[in-house]
Order: sequence, then C-alpha cells, then structure tokens
Amino acid sequence: MRSRTRGTAHHMFGGRNRSYRPRVPKSCDACGVEIRHRADADLPELIGLAKGVHQLDDYPTYLPNGDLRAFLISHDQIMSWVAEDDGLIVGHVALHRHSSRPVMELASTSLDLPEDGLGVIARLLVAPMSRRTGVGRHLLDAASTEARELGLWPVLDVLTRYEGANAFYDRCGWTRVGDVMVTLRDDTRFEEAVYVAPDLHRGG
Repeated sequence: MRSRTRGTAHHMFGGRNRSYRPRVPKSCDACGVEIRHRADADLPELIGLAKGVHQLDDYPTYLPNGDLRAFLISHDQIMSWVAEDDGLIVGHVALHRHSSRPVMELASTSLDLPEDGLGVIARLLVAPMSRRTGVGRHLLDAASTEARELGLWPVLDVLTRYEGANAFYDRCGWTRVGDVMVTLRDDTRFEEAVYVAPDLHRGG
C-alpha cells in the first residue's frame, strides 16, 4: 500500500471537479430503506436516535455537556446522509474533512497520500432495531462513494474497545492500518483503530 505516489487518490477517484454535484443516493432495496441527504428538519429526530445509541453503546464516549446536536453538526462536515424506513430515521453518517492529528497522520502515511487527499467517514449511527439489516453498510457505502467522487480516499477511526464496530468494518473489507492514542484538550485519552477503504483499482 505504501508504494503509491502521494496525491494519487485525486486521479484514481476521478479528481476534484469544479462542476461537481453531489450524487443523489438511491434506495437500499435489500434493507428496504431510503438513503438520502440529511435535512435540517431531520435534526430533532436524529438527536433522539443518537441519544438511544449513546445510552446503549456509549457512543460517542466523549460527549462534552451531553450535547448531541454539536456531535451531529460539524463545521468540518462535507455532507451527511440519513437512512429512512417508512418515514422513520433509522441511521446516519457523515463525511468530514479531518479527524484527530494522530489519525490523519497514520492514514496519510499508510496510503502514502497527503492529508487533503483523505475523506473521513464519521458519525455512523444505526438504530438498534435496524442493525444487521444492511443499513450500516449502505450508509458507509454512500459516504465512501461521495468521498471518491470528490477525489478523496475514504478513511475512518473507531475506538478499539468497540469490538462490534471494528468487526463490522472488517466485514466490509476495510483495512485496519494501525492503532493510535488520541489526547484531547482536557487530557482525555483513548485508543482508536484507523481504517482505510478498499482499493477499488487493484487487480483481481
């Protein structure tokens, strides 16, 4: 993986296109839900979904002031999506420009790409009742596809102690390139696994 020349993600995934328009996600026929772009009107329901996931999974672990709205909305966000099942929001994912410094450095080094050639998959949430139905995988695919359309290589980070999430990314074919220790401004520390998306241009 290290043999690639820096910056090749822009060429492999079509490059940055000034006339680019986000593709409209399609329905997930296998899981019976619609994957669509997030709207402002979705936030109250999404906060409820995030609250349930937080109570069940302790995700996110770090949640200053319990502010789930701030967790979902980021100035670093490129785009976000929801999964909707019969009018009910059952999942969410976002594409961000950055993650923590250790995560970005490891992903950049592992792919031999500059950090601005990476797109970070973040805020992946699936309602407990909709898990193991394909919703999570289709949300991951929607964000990954968008990253590639923008000429970015999809990467993500997840706490190492979230064994179920790590197993999910393994099943989706992502590569765990290593673990990093992240230290926040208040000295909170946690260990994260760093994953990179499959190379769609490899032979075979």
